[in-house]
Amino acid sequence: MPGSISIGDLERLVNDISFEKIELTLRQPNIFNALAIERRELSHSNFLSWLLDSEGSHGLGALVLGKFLRDIFSDDHATTRTFFDADLLDKRFIEVRREWRNIDILLILPDDVIAIENKVDAKDHSGQLSRYRHTIAEAFPEKHKHFVFLTPFGTAPNEEGEVEFYVRYSYQNIVDILNRILEVHGASLPPKVMHYLNDYLTLIRRELLMTDPLNEMATKIYLAHREAIDFLFENRPDPSSELYGYFEEALLKEGFSIGSKNKGYIRFVTPELMDCMPRSTEGWPEREVFLFEIEYFWSDKKAYVKAVIAPGESELQQRILAAARTLQERFPKEWKEPSGKKWRTFYSKNFPLIASDLIKEGPDEIQKRVREIVEKVAPTVRLICQAIEMEIRTPRT
Repeated sequence: MPGSISIGDLERLVNDISFEKIELTLRQPNIFNALAIERRELSHSNFLSWLLDSEGSHGLGALVLGKFLRDIFSDDHATTRTFFDADLLDKRFIEVRREWRNIDILLILPDDVIAIENKVDAKDHSGQLSRYRHTIAEAFPEKHKHFVFLTPFGTAPNEEGEVEFYVRYSYQNIVDILNRILEVHGASLPPKVMHYLNDYLTLIRRELLMTDPLNEMATKIYLAHREAIDFLFENRPDPSSELYGYFEEALLKEGFSIGSKNKGYIRFVTPELMDCMPRSTEGWPEREVFLFEIEYFWSDKKAYVKAVIAPGESELQQRILAAARTLQERFPKEWKEPSGKKWRTFYSKNFPLIASDLIKEGPDEIQKRVREIVEKVAPTVRLICQAIEMEIRTPRT
């Protein structure tokens, strides 16, 4: 069980030579990983369209297209062409369209048209395959028509009536084509194209097919260190904990003090208010009676900045609220008359922020977005904190 993990278990995992090899391999640059397109269908379709274009800037001519056509035309149940026709077709004049009438890739040759539906993770739905077939029939009545259903493992379409019309094609077929081209023509290819093809092959094997040597090594390491890896997985950072550090840094830079912590929230006030603040018997972990908080994670649409009075002594709650009301006219759009019986919010402002997307950005972009939020609310936060501080420090007669 993960609860029985010891420091020694973690040390053995880190010192495992296979673990070091995986770390080293994953640090090697890969243009497709850098662009984070591992499982993005649109990005895969864009790259495949480029490769299949005989006039593309890759310099491969019709090498990829020719081998692809051989594969498609070999499936005699779904095409009127034959294997040998692939070599006889004029491939110099080809038009490649992307997302034409929602078809992922459309190849238009002088006498043939090929529609490719690319599914990396999703499945076909809502009768889309039959619609595409009818669309092609209407738009290209005189051409030979071919339909391809591309998936990582060559699975059949869900739409049973379309199985007989679509050639089942897999990303392993693409691997085979690119491997053959590299083996035969590698020495004559431009270095950049070589890098692109090798990186793309690694991406397909590692992320889609799970056949890369690194996948096998990872499985062996997991079986040898299952409990330690499960423990690390359960304690891995998520967008909430990763973004927290950026908000904390921005707030500290603005001179604020950080309050009680909970997942997806960061709470803060001025140091002066924190120093004089009474403590409640309930509420947040550190029992503060008042805090500003930024909820930046749970909605995954916006970041909400709120001024919140914690549960506790009714008289103190009223004093804090009365102090805030003296500034109500300064922020009329953000003022919110408290309605809760325990937690009482009187200030609320929101900013567009999709945490799951933001965390994929580089550190500079994350810092910029977070800093914009903090800087926009900082003046109002200081005013409110100052008013509440004065009220708390004023002796009651």
